[in-house]
Amino acid sequence: MQLYDIIPDNLFSPLASKNKRLYANGLFVILDAFRQQLKISKDELISMMSASLESELMYADFSDEELFENELTLSGKAHFLVRKFRQTGWILLETGADMKEYISVPSYSYQIIQLLHDLKEPTKEENFAFVYSTYSSLKNADETRDPFEMATALYDGAARTEKLVESLKSVFHSITYYNQRLIEELNINNVLYSHYEMYQEEIIQRILSPLKIRDSVPKYKQPLTNILKKWLVDKNALESMAEYIVSSSGGEGGMEKCRMEIQRKIYYIIDTYENLERNYIQVIDDKNTRYTRATTQKMDYLINSDQTIKGDLINILKALSDDETAGRALELTSDSFEIYELSWLSEESLYDRKRGVRRKREAQLYMEDNMAQLAEKARAMAAQTMKNKYGRRETAAFVEGLLSGRDSISTEEFDIKDDDIYIKTLLAAVHANDENSFYNIEIHEGQTGSKQYRVPLIVYKRRKGR
Repeated sequence: MQLYDIIPDNLFSPLASKNKRLYANGLFVILDAFRQQLKISKDELISMMSASLESELMYADFSDEELFENELTLSGKAHFLVRKFRQTGWILLETGADMKEYISVPSYSYQIIQLLHDLKEPTKEENFAFVYSTYSSLKNADETRDPFEMATALYDGAARTEKLVESLKSVFHSITYYNQRLIEELNINNVLYSHYEMYQEEIIQRILSPLKIRDSVPKYKQPLTNILKKWLVDKNALESMAEYIVSSSGGEGGMEKCRMEIQRKIYYIIDTYENLERNYIQVIDDKNTRYTRATTQKMDYLINSDQTIKGDLINILKALSDDETAGRALELTSDSFEIYELSWLSEESLYDRKRGVRRKREAQLYMEDNMAQLAEKARAMAAQTMKNKYGRRETAAFVEGLLSGRDSISTEEFDIKDDDIYIKTLLAAVHANDENSFYNIEIHEGQTGSKQYRVPLIVYKRRKGR
């Protein structure tokens, strides 16, 4: 279905006309009437139009409109607005049982008017708690182990995760919009309003701050993904959720397709949250920092610009406070206005602050090592050697060597022949949950390895894009 199969062809014509501001405010009056009562009579709407838009209706230019003779007064112009909205499809008229005419607002009309109102007056409430809600529903479902609650929590969690990503993408593009406005703005008051009123409320308070304080990604990411990883390796949980979905959908898709869809949603939520800070939040933070710095620089430029009297006064005061230019500046300004020097005493006026002095390097003091010190140093060097051999970087290199260009490998596919490989195999499983790790793991039931070395059946998988 196409867009104009749903909405009338000339729906937006009033908003593109000469009186577009009047028509937009008239739509907001319709929205107020819609919120206040179920049945909206035509006479009541006209009265609301007259009261709310009195000044605009009186001075509006309707020379391009076809007004009837009885529509030239204030009430008549309000009648015209209602007639115009009906002709273009914003409202419908019906006659009730009492023979009065009533207004109906189609669903498409209400959604568009609400969108326009939200753009005009953004809500000051913070964004829905996507992260906490996802974690809370998954936690409750994990405790009850009820198939319905587990499947519902999983599908709702995937939907909330998508909305969270969309919200962050919207923030990223909104910062670009505010930055463009900043470039074009030349009024210091407008810059202050845009940054401290609109930007702070829409971007910082509603989205970025909650994601770091209340609806915190670092706080809930690990317990959230741990629950999903536990479900992923629990065959009974996957089977019960798949059986519930198949039974509730009338058998559509079959068990295998439902299991694959469940696993896809689990992987999607896990991958999204593990990469959320690196791929979204940090990028937005950097963009926000650059925008904030540009705003500060723009305000500093506008305040100190020669285009304003305030800027000229600042430049004069700077010249008078500079020892090199003070004398000449005082001569030039003394004929125009009187300047007085002001001094005062404070708690810091009666002493000079102590300044630090760098100490000179003297002769080096040599100390002889005894056996106890040598033993302590030897132990420290041994611990450092072990750390260098089995650190995170060496473990990552070990997994990279196992994969060798592949996307995945399991412990069944390589030989654990000595202590070194055995230790790195287990450390690789421990470090898989690190934020900067390039791979994930799946732990399955059973063990593998040689008689001397037994390890769980672990599958190392390269993360997407790494």
